[in-house]
Amino acid sequence: MKKKFPKYEHPMTVYTGIKTFDIKQQSLEKDNLYGCVEFSKYLLTVDPNQRPEDYKGTLLHEICHIGYEIFGLNDDDEIPSMSNEFLTSITSNMVQQMAGLNPELFQFIFADND
Repeated sequence: MKKKFPKYEHPMTVYTGIKTFDIKQQSLEKDNLYGCVEFSKYLLTVDPNQRPEDYKGTLLHEICHIGYEIFGLNDDDEIPSMSNEFLTSITSNMVQQMAGLNPELFQFIFADND
């Protein structure tokens, strides 16, 4: 059984400039997941029963899934082969855009865990 942590306080939406995704904190232990995105529901679910640094990493991981979907890199079988430089450019642009649109959420993610 996972150790129970209190729910984390941060903004509960992710705005992409096009779509807004709700963030839900819910145990995903039965699914053996730490987080997931349901694109059709505009919903990011993250399991709060994680250490703070793991929770923040999972939240960022799921936000990256959303960002890649917005940038057209959503389905693994549809992603063209790409260079490291191209992927790095997309990732840095996406993180910069998402952080600019969601400053309080990214302040939470990158704040010290103390």
